[in-house]
Amino acid sequence: MNNIKDSIRTLFNLSEEEVNIFLSEFTKEERKKNEVFIAEGEVCHKVGLIENGLMMCVYNKDGNEIIEEFAFENGFITNYYSYLTFKPSEKEIRCVEDTTVHVITRQSLDKLGNDYPFIRDMARQMNEMLFLRNHDRVKSLLLHSPVERYLQLIDQRKDLAQRIPQYLIASHLGVTPETISRIRNKISTGHY
Repeated sequence: MNNIKDSIRTLFNLSEEEVNIFLSEFTKEERKKNEVFIAEGEVCHKVGLIENGLMMCVYNKDGNEIIEEFAFENGFITNYYSYLTFKPSEKEIRCVEDTTVHVITRQSLDKLGNDYPFIRDMARQMNEMLFLRNHDRVKSLLLHSPVERYLQLIDQRKDLAQRIPQYLIASHLGVTPETISRIRNKISTGHY
């Protein structure tokens, strides 16, 4: 939990007291590998904060899984679109590894936001970070080659290739697993 506190304090420039207030309404949950955090078709009313482990957001199309994103330690996880619109989730959020996640409900988060103005500031900052991350992802999909997208992903998370099966990385990057094999071979021989 100390890593989470440090991460939140740094990310949002909060005091120790503010971090403790923010985390006071979270409950700790232990989730197993492949366990669903938010199901497709469910309206999202919660936000998770990952202490240990890894989750992914998955769209299902014609029996194929398309990975939108991965969420790691000290990161937030939710279906923000469903959370904002109250519409059923079009994707599933599921654990890739056994995961310890701290969860807050919409009701508790709203209450904290009403009681503490700094929580509303955190929400604004999160919205901005989500916008920038989504902008970068769309830009990368439009402008960068699969090799460039792979290198960016690995640069952001050095341990990713060891933690996530190749076919999931391929789905996230919008390429085939064979393409990932070719990219890795090029990188290992220095011919990319």
